[in-house]
Amino acid sequence: MRAFGFTLIEMLVALAVFAVIGVMSNQLLVQVIDLGALTEARGSRLVEVQRAMEIVRRDIQQLAYRGVRDELGETQPGFEINEFGVMQLTRRGWANPLGHQRSEMQRVAYAGVENSLFRLYWPVLDRARESPPVRQLLLRDVTEMEVLAVDAEGVEHRFWPPENDAGRNALAAVVVRMTLAPYGSVERLWTVPSTMGPRVAPDAGTDIESN
Repeated sequence: MRAFGFTLIEMLVALAVFAVIGVMSNQLLVQVIDLGALTEARGSRLVEVQRAMEIVRRDIQQLAYRGVRDELGETQPGFEINEFGVMQLTRRGWANPLGHQRSEMQRVAYAGVENSLFRLYWPVLDRARESPPVRQLLLRDVTEMEVLAVDAEGVEHRFWPPENDAGRNALAAVVVRMTLAPYGSVERLWTVPSTMGPRVAPDAGTDIESN
């Protein structure tokens, strides 16, 4: 009785088919792994951006109209955007779980330095030369940053307070625009408290918050 088996050509064809299937499976596996890594990186980046924006939002929406004195003794308003694009403000609600003898208001600033967003804060409101700020890195890969003040008429200002304002314009909102990798342009607008009380002048001896 004659035995039947695979010919050499049939074996070569089968090996070729298995080789093609193996290559395709390997490429699919690599793509899945790369997609997983990209998704994880995008997710981590999104968490970083949301965390940074939440910190900025919290500071802006706890704005206090309390001016301060800088290291040179010059008076600074409760909210300021200067010619360098740096935003400085006094905020309420500075937690004090250890019960230190200090104000519950805090002076903070935001600045873009070397493609990064930094938050600075001072341990005191009215500063001396020996009162350096504490610098916190909030976000990396920030290629551009712009802070705008919006008055009650809806007009955007690159500087605040406006020159020759004499307190006529009321601050209504703050716009923060940034260019972030990999999202591109990101813009956030936050309204400030509708009632911030009367202006409080800085006082070197006290840290009294206005009601």
